[in-house]
This record gives sequence, structure tokens and C-alpha cells, in this order.
Amino acid sequence: MARPSPVSSSERLESLDVLRGFALLGILAMNIRAMAAPFAAYMYPYAMFDYTGWNRAAYIFTSVVFDLKMMGLFSMLFGGGVLLYAGKGTTTGKPPRGLWFRRMFWLLLIGLVHAYLIWDGDILVPYALCGILFVWWARRLPAWALATAAVLMLAIGAALSVMHGLTWDSTPEDTRNAELEMYMPTPAQVQEAVGAMHGGYLEVVTERAPGTFMIQSIYFLFFFLWRCGGMMLLGMALLKWGFLDGRRSAATYARAAVVCIPLGLTLAGWGVVELERVRYAMPERTIPDIWNYVGAVFASVGYAAALLLLLEYDLVRSLRGRLASVGQMALSNYLLQSTIASIIFLGWGFDFVGRADYAGQLLVCAAIWLFQLAVSPWWLARYRFGPAEWVWRSLTYWHRQPMRGDTRRPTPAAV
Repeated sequence: MARPSPVSSSERLESLDVLRGFALLGILAMNIRAMAAPFAAYMYPYAMFDYTGWNRAAYIFTSVVFDLKMMGLFSMLFGGGVLLYAGKGTTTGKPPRGLWFRRMFWLLLIGLVHAYLIWDGDILVPYALCGILFVWWARRLPAWALATAAVLMLAIGAALSVMHGLTWDSTPEDTRNAELEMYMPTPAQVQEAVGAMHGGYLEVVTERAPGTFMIQSIYFLFFFLWRCGGMMLLGMALLKWGFLDGRRSAATYARAAVVCIPLGLTLAGWGVVELERVRYAMPERTIPDIWNYVGAVFASVGYAAALLLLLEYDLVRSLRGRLASVGQMALSNYLLQSTIASIIFLGWGFDFVGRADYAGQLLVCAAIWLFQLAVSPWWLARYRFGPAEWVWRSLTYWHRQPMRGDTRRPTPAAV
């Protein structure tokens, strides 16, 4: 057999790329909150913007429609990708275990560079850690066992959050103060955080480094491991059931979309109602947050079903190719989103930090969406991979990948 190599464009499942592109764009609607302002503005809408009118509407809209849902969908696709990767041929005929762990090592390294040198809200490191720790080893489990394990992991994550709220008073005071600075900062703390974002490049990355490490260690153990890991296992189960790659009937996707999307968004909406009732305060918010935590699982599955149904009837013909291109270049586009936002908002760029409120952030987000929907198909019409994918694959397979060559996308009939 020939040396193992990445799949060509014509071998890809367009449906998965469309889902991935949709999720990748949706993730920016949440990330932009912590790119355009201090992280406290992500969690606490009273931190620095007027929480009324269009501003409040924008915050509620993104919380209900996007928060955790896009990360959940992307995590499901990551889990499904493990199964597809394990099916790649090798010279020995065995699953490419060595390639997978090399792939995760380089993803971890790319994530660390991204987190410490570009944007501290990185998700690549948690994905790589889940891929290294357990996802590969779970691939042989039957679908029902994967789904059961997914529910268990998600339940553990929810229980940890509830327990944190219930034991708040017994938490060490310095730990509580650090959390309050992140979840309910004083005006002085907000201004200090804004001032740090106004700094030069080295000042910004140095100031963010301790928080970045906390996200990749403590926050990973208490949140990302269970949330992302659980959704990855769910994605593996859904792929084995033929759901995630478009093999089920249109009626199945219609039923899933009609049930899961309203249920998920209703739960998330009720969570916002409860959060506003307690004014997003700690520790009172830990219980209301669970409504969205649970609702997002249903919404992620529902979004996947709705998109696959639209693909089944070819109802997004004008968008499917563009979304698929964004998804095929997901790593490049994710890093590009962070880079563009950093240049726009941070002090070493155009220094617009704090100037775009929640409604204004959505306008910036929409502009980046349009840019990526336009540039991604243009790039893939000329090159085989996105630039970051080319680096990642060249490092994984330990030989330089050709950038030109097979740039054909699969036809809808082949999906």
C-alpha cells in the first residue's frame, strides 16, 4: 500500500463539512464577546455595557441560539471524525493509532501557540487532550454504550457545576474572589482588564498567560473534559447510528429537528429568564446555568438534523458549497477568526476594545462570516488544504503535503 496520506477533497463527506462550517461560524458569535471586551463581559452582561434594548436582545439571542450549541455540534463532529480516521488504510491494515496520536500532539501544540500567542479562549487544547486521553480508545464501543457514556460524562459535568454552587460558602476566600472578578467584576476591575487589553503585544500575552493556564488545567478538569468529551462520545454514537453523516431518512431528521430544536432553545431561554432573575450573580447562577447546559445538548443534535434535512432536499444549494469550504478549512478559519478579532480589538492592533457592545459585536461577527464564506471556496478552488491544515497534515504524516492537486469537492450524489 502507498504511504498513508490525508483524504482528497473528492473523498470527503460534504455533509460533515457543511455541519462543521456551520458550527465554526456559530462559535464566533460567542467568542466575539471575549475578543471585543474582557472575559467578564462574556459571562456578566452588566460588566461594561448597557444591558437594555438591542444590547440585551443581542446578548439573549446569542446565549439562547449559540451558547454551548455550536461547541457541542463541533465536538460531536470531532468525535465522529475519530471513527472516520480509524478507518483509514495503513500499510499494516491496522487502524492508524500512531498517526492519530501524532495528529493530536500537533493539534495540542497548535492550540498552545494559539492560546498563549493569539487568543486565550482557545478550544484546540481541550480537544487535543480529549483526543489523547480517551476518545481514541472509546471508538470500538457499540453506539448504545457510547451514548450511555456520553450521558454519564455530561451528567458529571452538570453535577460538578451544581456542587460548586452548593459549596460556595466553604470555598477559600481567595478562590471566591478570583471567580467573582471573572463572573461579577467591580467597575474598577473591569477598567483594569480593559487597560490590560490596550497594551502592546508582549504586555497582552504576558498578562493573559496565567489565566490561559488556568483554563487549560482547572477549567479543563471541571468543565471541558466532561462537556466536550461527552459530546464527542455522543457524536461517535450518532455516526455509528448513521445519523451524523446523512444516512438516515428525511423523516428521521425532520422528527429530530422538530423535537430537539424547540426543546433545546426553550430550556436555554428559561435559563436566561432565571439568570436575569438572579442578575447573573454567583453562586446563584450555577443552577440556572444548568438549563442551558442541558438544552444545548438537544439543540446541537437538532441543528445537525435540520441542516442534514436541508441537504437532503438541496434547500441550501447556494450556501452548501461555501459552508462546506469553511468546514474543510475549519482549523485555518478558527485561527483566522482569532487573528482578525485580535487585530481589530487589542491594543497592538486597532485598539477597539470595549467600543463594540453586544449588538455591535454581532455586526463584526457577521462581517467575518461573509469574509470567510467568500474566501474559503476561493482558496480551495486553488489549493488542496487550508494553510493551517497543510501544516498540521504535513507534520502528522511527517512529509510535505502537496498544496496543489486534487481540489475537487464531492458531488451531492456522492455524499
